[in-house]
Amino acid sequence: MGFTLTCIKTAVRLLACCTALSASIAFADALDADVIAAKEASRTGNVRALEAAKAKLAGHLLEAYPTYWLLNAPLERADPAQVQTFLARHADSPLADALRRDWLKQLGATGSWDAFRAEYPRLVGEDIDITCYAYRARLAAGDAEVFTEARSLFLAGREASASCDPVFAALADGKHIGPPEVFERLRKLLAANAMRDAKRTNALLPAGQQFNDKTLDRAGSDPAKFLAHEKSPIFNRATKELVIYAVARLARSKPEEAADRLVAVAGRLGPDELRYAWGQLAFQAAMIHHPRALAWYAEAGDAPLTDAQLAWKARAALRAGEWKTVLAAIQALSPEEARDGAWRYWRARALRELGSPEAAQALLTTLVREPNFYGLLAADQLGLSAAPAWEGYKPTEADLARVRAMPGIQRALTLYRLDLDTEAFREWFFAVRSLSDPDLLAAAELARQAGEPDRAINAADRTVAVHDFGQRYPVPHRDALAAASKVNGVDEAWMYGIIRQESRFVSEARSRVGATGLMQLMPSTARWVARQMSMPSFTPAMLSKPEVNVQMGTYYFKRVMGDLGGDPVLATAAYNAGPGRAKRWRDAKPLEGAIYAETIPFPETRDYVKKVLANTWFYTSRLTGKTTSMVNLAGTVPGRGATDAADAALAAAVP
Repeated sequence: MGFTLTCIKTAVRLLACCTALSASIAFADALDADVIAAKEASRTGNVRALEAAKAKLAGHLLEAYPTYWLLNAPLERADPAQVQTFLARHADSPLADALRRDWLKQLGATGSWDAFRAEYPRLVGEDIDITCYAYRARLAAGDAEVFTEARSLFLAGREASASCDPVFAALADGKHIGPPEVFERLRKLLAANAMRDAKRTNALLPAGQQFNDKTLDRAGSDPAKFLAHEKSPIFNRATKELVIYAVARLARSKPEEAADRLVAVAGRLGPDELRYAWGQLAFQAAMIHHPRALAWYAEAGDAPLTDAQLAWKARAALRAGEWKTVLAAIQALSPEEARDGAWRYWRARALRELGSPEAAQALLTTLVREPNFYGLLAADQLGLSAAPAWEGYKPTEADLARVRAMPGIQRALTLYRLDLDTEAFREWFFAVRSLSDPDLLAAAELARQAGEPDRAINAADRTVAVHDFGQRYPVPHRDALAAASKVNGVDEAWMYGIIRQESRFVSEARSRVGATGLMQLMPSTARWVARQMSMPSFTPAMLSKPEVNVQMGTYYFKRVMGDLGGDPVLATAAYNAGPGRAKRWRDAKPLEGAIYAETIPFPETRDYVKKVLANTWFYTSRLTGKTTSMVNLAGTVPGRGATDAADAALAAAVP
């Protein structure tokens, strides 16, 4: 009897616990639904639904979100007191940072300078619009020292919105800038093709010195026609700048014609303008790998060149094997730009080629400590290539508990679970921005446990002195990828390198243009692959399945690589930018793979190829236990003649 009664009491307690747990889960699910509903209400501007969600989510981990969305619906109608309350209460949230920026712009736009001055010191980071509003607030207070700072901003030639116009007008009215300074800014804006800013800056010139806005439009839209019809025997300053702008625009596609046009007008340009124009033409020609780019740089003489122009002078010299010019261009870079790992490496290479091995070794030694493309190349140069320590630092339970308790980490992982990825990304970035190495690795482990591999890699990648390369270079979906790589005869480590760069192992990743899955295949490409692989039942939705995605992605990479002469570096560039571009970026002669990568004109693809190569180096070590050479991985990209026979087939066969 006693035993039976005990069993009954135990069963009742278990039933109560289960009931309470079910109720708790149901309550949590309801709150999750309220957050999602609040997001949708924000998207549609449903203020009443947002108010209801705000009430339901009071005290919830994500309670700030409906309040934030309400304040922004729209911000100009928000109660200033409520804004201040939100900023104070949620100071540890990225929402406060975002709201403060928007609020400062609102205060600046309405000229509410007292409130602006009170909030501006709390701004973190830079925003050129807010900077200009800050200058206007100081001008309103009679602060004459603002003119020196505003003049520097003006002459920097950065694009700026209309919020800066009153500041620049005040500079002109106060004679702090005149036509020479206005033309200096105009020249920089035209070089960047910032047409709207150029037109607003043009308005600061005296009426007789301005160019016509429609004439500027013609110079930009049809530079060849503009230059052909420019018959003035004498150019004023505005005409000179428009001619130089048109020459640079034409040089983007027809540098030879641009050079001819420049020679034709040379007598109507002053020596300084002519050298500047040659520098602009050479810069554009270098970016399309024109063989005369360096000759045109020589025509520029001692004209001052920007970091971008110098970088492409160095790249053109790399392709030509002119190491003395490589070194001179790098040495002329600004100190900040010259510190970039790429230029430290190429400077070292130039020094070594020119007979200064000790200076080269000193530079390479500083690079070896950096686990990236150029650090790995430097290690090869010094004979110091070594496998990383795959059993790196593992966070303790105390580490995990400390980071798990951080509200920002909790919010980020909750938002990821709710598929609110934009909000989650901001929370994550804000939360990990100043963590120590052990805490970063704890955050990485928490992200891995939560099924967010991209955040795990992101956190592990940020460590400076304490690393876990196993967390940086994980190997999920190993069976599927190993099988697909073997079937298609491609390097499994290289495929891991591509996946890490493409999707960070998020199987349902989808880009803005529709590329889907681990290997980020476009639907059109996937349909072509499906036909080649005889997959009649294929649908684009299947790309979210890892085993399908890697099967199709490795097949596509194999086909592209085969049609590009079997070169994996060319195939990697093609995977990102298309086979046609990858072919055009070759040289007439075989080219060192690292130089090919460095001279890719698209910054995104240039960075992509370098990172895939570095990824592949690490994955080769992890999968095989062997240390490979980055120089060997990058290899030698064949010249145009070596693969031209396959070009027609490639264009016809591969989308």
